[in-house]
Amino acid sequence: MKRRGTLFGAALILAVALMSGCAQKEAEEKETLSVVLYANGSFGDNAYFDGNKEGVLKAEKELGIKVKLIEGGSDQADYQPAIEALAVSGEYDIIVTLTGKTSDIVLELADKYPEQDFFVMDTTMTEVRPNIFNSMYNQCEGSFLAGAFAALVTTNTELAGANTDKVIGFIGVMDSPTINDFYDGYEQGAHYVDSEIEVLKSYVGDSVNAPKAKELAMAMYNSQNADIIFNVGASAGLGTLEAGNEAGKYTIGVDVNQNGLYPGSVLTSMLKTSGQGIFNAIEMYQKGELKMGTSELWGIKENCISLATDELYEEHVPESIREEMKKITEALANGEIEVKSELY
Repeated sequence: MKRRGTLFGAALILAVALMSGCAQKEAEEKETLSVVLYANGSFGDNAYFDGNKEGVLKAEKELGIKVKLIEGGSDQADYQPAIEALAVSGEYDIIVTLTGKTSDIVLELADKYPEQDFFVMDTTMTEVRPNIFNSMYNQCEGSFLAGAFAALVTTNTELAGANTDKVIGFIGVMDSPTINDFYDGYEQGAHYVDSEIEVLKSYVGDSVNAPKAKELAMAMYNSQNADIIFNVGASAGLGTLEAGNEAGKYTIGVDVNQNGLYPGSVLTSMLKTSGQGIFNAIEMYQKGELKMGTSELWGIKENCISLATDELYEEHVPESIREEMKKITEALANGEIEVKSELY
């Protein structure tokens, strides 16, 4: 009897231990934050979407969260059903979407699925819900830096690719409020340096047509005497950068550091560190410090906007320009220069 009782007791202890272990495992799995990034475009653009992807992957590595990456492509009709399917699944604590192309969709779904939390990044929302966090990056401020830089380049006598005409270019992915906000900042920055600068503007029309972007850029270089162009063309913008290199002229990259694509031709890049913004928001959410139901504007002061000043920048950009850009950047960060935006 004693042996039988001992065996029963041991079995009971083992069962309790197993149940406890399973419960602990389930609790740990439940506590692991799960985040999905729905990109209304495609990764591999070496720019905007890749920058956001990097932020989520950084959160996976450093914060120990579970992540999923989804490419929504360019057909806007696909966005609503795809995002709703993610909400219906109940698999994710946070659904992250990007730009104004998804904001109205999320606003509707937030009412329909009040237990689902959403991050809508890189757009201005006039209204939010208790389960939405909205962040806008001050691209107008960053584009001011790009415009000032372009003006300093086109009026510089040390750069072989610069001519005596005060003409700079801007090629955007499409005619939209967000892209025009880039242009507005770019023009303001250029005219801050020299009010006589002429700023050319063209739109590609879609986010992947690199040959069209290249054609537009070549026309600016060869027919209109621009010597530097600001690329705000998503994946299509790679054509703008290629044109600058072939023409022996200059470009400014966007969103991520594109200086290394054509060293000496891509002189700098306007970094809209949207990936860092996503990382920051996820980290704050994980710590319970993020205020849902709010909208935030992040810019130079918050280290979300800057120019790429890497070793290639140091090598190919004259010191006179680098020093002047330091002064302008500091003045923006301190609020000494006001940049006007139609979006915020």
